[in-house]
Parts: sequence; C-alpha cells; structure tokens
Amino acid sequence: MIRMPKIGKFALGSTSVAVAITLLLSQGLNSASAANTDTTNAETGWAANGVPTFLNTPKSGTRINKPAVNTVFACIKVPVPGTPLTGKIGPHLGRTLTQAQTPWVKDNKVIIDKIEAMAGSVKIKGELKITETKTTRHFKSNGMPNHPIGIFPIPKDSKAYKYYAALPAEGYANAAEIPVAPYDLDYLLPLNPKMAKKPTCIESLMTGVALTGAAWHIEIAANSRVNTFDPNAALPTDNCFGHPYEGEYHYHGYSWKCMAKGKPGQQSPLYGYALDGFGIYGPLDANGKVITNDQLDECHGRVAEVTFNGKRQKMYHYVLNNEYPYSIGCFKGTILKQPKPHKH
Repeated sequence: MIRMPKIGKFALGSTSVAVAITLLLSQGLNSASAANTDTTNAETGWAANGVPTFLNTPKSGTRINKPAVNTVFACIKVPVPGTPLTGKIGPHLGRTLTQAQTPWVKDNKVIIDKIEAMAGSVKIKGELKITETKTTRHFKSNGMPNHPIGIFPIPKDSKAYKYYAALPAEGYANAAEIPVAPYDLDYLLPLNPKMAKKPTCIESLMTGVALTGAAWHIEIAANSRVNTFDPNAALPTDNCFGHPYEGEYHYHGYSWKCMAKGKPGQQSPLYGYALDGFGIYGPLDANGKVITNDQLDECHGRVAEVTFNGKRQKMYHYVLNNEYPYSIGCFKGTILKQPKPHKH
C-alpha cells in the first residue's frame, strides 16, 4: 500500500483520515503564497462563450455542516488533533471554510490561467467496464482516466512542485514524490435512483465516478488543525484538474475540461454518476446556456429533462459548473450497500 503524508496528528492512509487528505495544506502554505496575490481582475460572470476563465470559490466562514446552496454538507470522520478521540468534519470539526491565500485566488475567484499547474502529459492505460442488471449499475475501473494526466511524482522543475514539496509524506521525501497507480475502483449504483426524503451528508472522500474511468472527490481539504479549504484554491492540480490521493487519481473543480464537451450551443452530455446513482452532467442546459448555482439546489443538482439510461426524461441530476462546490454538495438519493467494503 502506498504510504501517505503524516501531518500533525493525522496519518493519511485510511478512510477515517481521507479528507485530511486530498490536498493537505501545510501551515506555511498560506503565509508563503500570500505575498504573491497580484492576479488580473476576475470576470463577474461566464456566459458559456468558450471555457470558464475562473471558478467561484467560497469565502471564509462558509458553513459545511448543513445542506445549502454554494457549499458542501460534510460528515467525514477524522481523529481529533491531540486526543485519542474522533470527530466529524462538518458536524464537529472544521465547520466553516477558510479561503486559501494563493497567487491564483482573487475576489472570491480562482483565476484558472494563474494556477501553477503540474507539468506533463502521461497516458496510463485505463480499464473501464459498466454492466447493468434490472436494478443496478456496476461500475468497475482501474481508476485511470482515458486522457493524459500530469507527471506524478511531480518533477522538481514543475511550478507545482514547491507547493507539494512543503508537505511531509510518510515513506517519501515529501508529498511531491507521491506517484499515481491503478487501483480497484468498484461501485454498485442504483440503475433507477430515487430522491430521498431529505439530503444526506458526504461521509467519504469519493462522491462519484466518471465515464472517463476516474473518480470525483469531495471539494474540501483540511490541514492538521482541521481548518477546511476549497482544494482548487489551495493547491495546484494537473491540466485536467486531477491529482492523486494515496496513489489514486481523482478530479476536482473544472473536471470536465478533459471530457467530451458535446456539440456547441447544445446541452452538456452525461459525464458520470454520483454514488447515489443520479447522473452528473456538464454546465449547459437544453438551450446551451450555463446553469448557475441560482438554478441548483443544496446538493448542486436540479430536476430537468436529460438523457439518462438511453432515453430523454425529466429527472433529478447533478451539474458540473464553475461555482463551488462545482460537482456534488450532498447526496439527494440513497447509496447502495456495497458487496465489499471501500476505503474511500
């Protein structure tokens, strides 16, 4: 098993610390980057005229302990620093987000062309098989996407290296040395998902699976003091907005950048499935217009006509766009009991 960073009282190698995590933030990261925040003025909107130039990142103080628009509803169990106890991010720990002070963040926006992205274009053979029964959809993959990814471990000449090199990693010289490797991505999803009576919190790192063969992770990262951040604002990712956790490649933020966009001016296609079985679609509606968070509910989804299970139907679905939490804020449906335990 790949050994992951140890920071403070957290040892990253188990589900219980999965959120501590995707993009660990060193205590020195914010102070080191705060001196370089001279970015260009962020746009005030995005009208689907090409790709987005920015992501709307949450301001400090945004709550993550209840379902609401423009945030996530988290309940991930982690150790309480300095004690033998555990608590949940959201209900007990890290209840509000802190905005990262990195060079690509300005005026509550992540300026995409200012992100010091990871270098490289590496292709790893992906293996994806989706099978169906009358009630279930079985998603099985080796976790590797059908598109090139960045170079992992991160080369020292990469602009992203300094951010990861600042983080200690158990078994490695630092977090920049962590590689990407195939793994067993195996989930059973409802074929015809149903909306539950109320939204449920996200209690594991993984939130959904993409038709590329890779996965989406929850849009929070925590430091050793369990301060929580938007991962896209905190540390750079590769050209496809992905990077590894425990050697496992996954997406954040503008994840549909390296996915099929569909036809210009038309509705975005299906990109994958949330763990509760509902579809995850791109940012354009049936008229080719950007879907904003004002049109979405507390789980970052809505009811509208989409193509699902091979037919057009009006149903609930999640939307990928450039406004936090970008993908899934909570679960609107019910996650099936898996035939075998997952560490995610």
